[in-house]
Amino acid sequence: MSERTASMPAEDLLEIALAAARFPRQAPGGGGFGIADIDRIAHRFPGFLAGRLDGFGAGGAGKAGVVAGFNAALTRWGRHRFEGLGEGPEALAQRIGITFAAGTLAAAALPALAELRRRDLANLAALDAPGPGAVPLSRLFRLLLFAIRLRRPDMLGLVDASLAAVFDWVVVFGLTEQGLWHLLPPADRRLLLAGTPKDPPVFLRAVMRFRPDLRALADRPERLRDWFRACAVAEYGIRLAEPDRDPPRPGLLSVIGPWKQVLGISDDCFSACRALDALGCDYEVAGTKPARWIETDPDKLALLRHRAVEVPGGDRAFFCDTLFEATFWALRHWPRFASFRRVDLFAPWELPGLPPGWQAAARMFDTILSPSDFARQAFVASGAGRALAVTSSVEVIGRPAPASALMLRRRLALPAGRRVFVCVFDFSSYLARKNPEAVVRAFAALRRQVPNATLVLKTTRGRRARDAARRLRALLRGVPDVVWVDGAWPNAMVEALLRRADALVSLHRSEGFGRNIAKTLLLGRPVVVTDWSGNADMRAEPGYFGVPCRLVPLTDRDYVLGGGQVWAEPDPRGAVRQMRAALGFRQRVERPRTGLRFSRQRLARRLGRALDLG
Repeated sequence: MSERTASMPAEDLLEIALAAARFPRQAPGGGGFGIADIDRIAHRFPGFLAGRLDGFGAGGAGKAGVVAGFNAALTRWGRHRFEGLGEGPEALAQRIGITFAAGTLAAAALPALAELRRRDLANLAALDAPGPGAVPLSRLFRLLLFAIRLRRPDMLGLVDASLAAVFDWVVVFGLTEQGLWHLLPPADRRLLLAGTPKDPPVFLRAVMRFRPDLRALADRPERLRDWFRACAVAEYGIRLAEPDRDPPRPGLLSVIGPWKQVLGISDDCFSACRALDALGCDYEVAGTKPARWIETDPDKLALLRHRAVEVPGGDRAFFCDTLFEATFWALRHWPRFASFRRVDLFAPWELPGLPPGWQAAARMFDTILSPSDFARQAFVASGAGRALAVTSSVEVIGRPAPASALMLRRRLALPAGRRVFVCVFDFSSYLARKNPEAVVRAFAALRRQVPNATLVLKTTRGRRARDAARRLRALLRGVPDVVWVDGAWPNAMVEALLRRADALVSLHRSEGFGRNIAKTLLLGRPVVVTDWSGNADMRAEPGYFGVPCRLVPLTDRDYVLGGGQVWAEPDPRGAVRQMRAALGFRQRVERPRTGLRFSRQRLARRLGRALDLG
């Protein structure tokens, strides 16, 4: 297990789970758990709970109140689940010799337990300890008994709901239904399936409650044992083998991220993989699961398909995704996440700081790499142990393919002699952050001074953001010479558009890196950009025309988890001035200095040092 993950206090882990459960809303500090939060965690992240059947501690004052808040909400959740079941939940827990809090935690974790192996369970000696009574089954069995009863209030059908009936149903049906036989300690298995020299297997006694034909053999124990040996396992699906899971392969790096999609963060993941290729690193790629409507990039698929796996098998992980998605993956697959020897993260960040809960999430990773110093400072402020700025590489095809250039001319049909400004953005990246309205207004003002100017708005996924697209379309009605094209284009075609441009204009309010800005500079074209956030690292590059701005507060309505933070509002007049100035930029060839800054080789060297890859 990563040392940082293993040493994290319980209150930090619960704070992370609460933030993830409430995403994209803010999670209040100091606890604040409710029944709905427990429901979300139990539904989305049961794996996170499954390895902590021994509990999260008692909690206390201050930040440790998060633990107390979780335990209190868990108690309310358990009572709510038991509502209308007759016997009170505390009474049932007392009768079987466990605490109600422990039983409800097991119930919340129940959907993930089938995927665990015994070694994944913490404090196994305490869980295996035999309990009181005539059948001294382990504390773990009794937790599972309680959890199944809580999760399956309909389990008994027409059978009475006495504790004996619940016990028999769990032994005969419940353990198999939930896939839990393999978790039981050997002593439990012997009692349930082998019995003792004096007593028959507990399973055999329990199954007779539901099998009248077997009850007829009650006075013929040998026939009963013959049936049990021959038929019980096959008929009732008892499986004692642990889930198949290959041991982590030493020296293999598992890269986890949306490596094949048409997304900015997918480009970061792809660039990192190409840099690892340059290093000769032994790695594999496992995809996270973005929305189904996110398109697949054929270029990425062709180059990395041979390294793709469904389940990560390395002994260390390198996440190339947003902090949000990396955390969601960790909580969904917590036993696997916890088994990595080392876990690193390459992630952008678009705001000056991290919101509550997500600061603790950043501390789960041994090293956080960010594509800009702006993002690095946000992670440093969160208390991340090691945060480095590592500029991502920008992969360019070079000369545009003739087919792509021809397709671009057919798609846009721009007259010769036009001065072309291009604005590129993805609707799924939040319209308020990308701020294309400011670009349209600046272009409308510029057009009065430069009549032969054209603005090309190249967007992606506008059809899925109908309200935002409708607002943008209404704004464009009063502005002539604007061409709006929406759709996922091949990389070569996007590069052909940037080569045709006199300047790229991005009046964003914040950027974690600015890949299209970097790509445009690399292709020898100027950029007119808000001079703040991640793209400010490129100020020294020829062709960078920064637009002055002022910082303004924002709320959660403006941007995901933006409450209490600030971002930039670009100066409209400054934008027009810089757009005019960019028209005078004449250097239109690739420059070695810029190419080196965004090169795959440079990223490979820095990744190798940051990740200790040799």
